[in-house]
Amino acid sequence: MFKPLNNGDADIAAAYGLIAHRAYNPTWALAMKGDDEANRWRDAARAEMQNFERHGVYIEISEDQLPSWNNHSKRAAKLVDMRWGLRKKKNEKADLLKYKAQAVVCGNQQKRKALAVEPEHTLETFAPAARSASTFKLLCAAGCTANIRVRQFDVEAAYIQGKFEGNDGGVFVRPPPNERFFDDREVPIVWKPLKPLYGEADAGRIWHCTAKKQRVETQGFTQSEFDPCYFFKKYADGHRVDLVLYVDDCGMAGTGSAQADDYLRIFCDRFKLTLQKTLKQFLGMNIDMRADGGVEISASAYIKAKAETYLP
Repeated sequence: MFKPLNNGDADIAAAYGLIAHRAYNPTWALAMKGDDEANRWRDAARAEMQNFERHGVYIEISEDQLPSWNNHSKRAAKLVDMRWGLRKKKNEKADLLKYKAQAVVCGNQQKRKALAVEPEHTLETFAPAARSASTFKLLCAAGCTANIRVRQFDVEAAYIQGKFEGNDGGVFVRPPPNERFFDDREVPIVWKPLKPLYGEADAGRIWHCTAKKQRVETQGFTQSEFDPCYFFKKYADGHRVDLVLYVDDCGMAGTGSAQADDYLRIFCDRFKLTLQKTLKQFLGMNIDMRADGGVEISASAYIKAKAETYLP
């Protein structure tokens, strides 16, 4: 039987867990204190900026050109900060894959400042997510019972591949640390995003609407009435393709590989994907599609990662 922690032990455990968490997901200031790891984080941030350049994510503008610029305070009121989201990405065995850096918008500031400047403005932010405990498991079960292939792909830089509808979002952001510069007049350079950024309050909704439009209107899939992240398509020859989308991760089952490959080809023409030939991990769950037609779903990698993070 486990012995309950007293207050002192609980405080120690919480402190240890916080230290371990920051080691895997440090702030930018903390990440820059190391030597070898600092270089790895810089390389990850550089890769993110190169990704922004490839996709034409923003244009630079002097802060005093913003509509909300105040000559007295020398600051723009409707300007949202960005920060670096750093994490060590792991595989299905909880082994380190790579150092990942994402430039993210402080969405809490975005909503607060939007209301302060435009009190009557309503920012739509809701985006559905697949029911991982039911829909995805049913997809795996269908793959087993019908002996069909279940695969997985994720959309690279999904949010910045979303498309604004009707406007450009109206958000101006201050770049993340180490990317902040000044013009010849010593006025800060800020960004006008041309595409949704991670952290924006409505970025998830914009991406979902973009992906839904591609699937339903362009590729002829049907969206489920019971789970808005489940899509399916029946072909004239009797084959079908089923999809479960969770933000940028997608599980796919197809009774005819030609139809599934055709779907991927068309989707790849619109978005950049990373395809895994076999399903191994989805939403933190370990998936083992066995040769005998069975499937095992566990949380072994999640448990291992949490044990490494929080146990001394």
